[in-house]
Amino acid sequence: MKRISRIFAALMVLMMVLTAVGCAKKDENSLTGTWEYTDKENDIGAVYVFNNDSTGTYTMKVAGQEVTYEMKYEVNDNHLLVTYVNNEIFSEDDVFDSEFSWKDSDTLIIKDTFGTEMEFVRQ
Repeated sequence: MKRISRIFAALMVLMMVLTAVGCAKKDENSLTGTWEYTDKENDIGAVYVFNNDSTGTYTMKVAGQEVTYEMKYEVNDNHLLVTYVNNEIFSEDDVFDSEFSWKDSDTLIIKDTFGTEMEFVRQ
């Protein structure tokens, strides 16, 4: 009986470790954080900052100029749904839907509405 208890305890510890490892891998593929796209050849770039509370910012960089927008976001399967807030260009009813995928845990690929894939690197 003692042996069965030890085996059971060892299995429980193994399950807890595997659960923790599984959760850690999920966090690696979390959008939370800062992601940067750079195209030096065309002097353009972009930075997404995704906060835990589904808010953040999007900064466009073109020819040395930067414009930053506040945003709210939602993830639905492999779609990033972004709504820009507190600005004069977009209303909060405008929802931008971009498909995304993971190249690896530090590279996020976002396909824009024209089908162009942009690689954002975790900063």
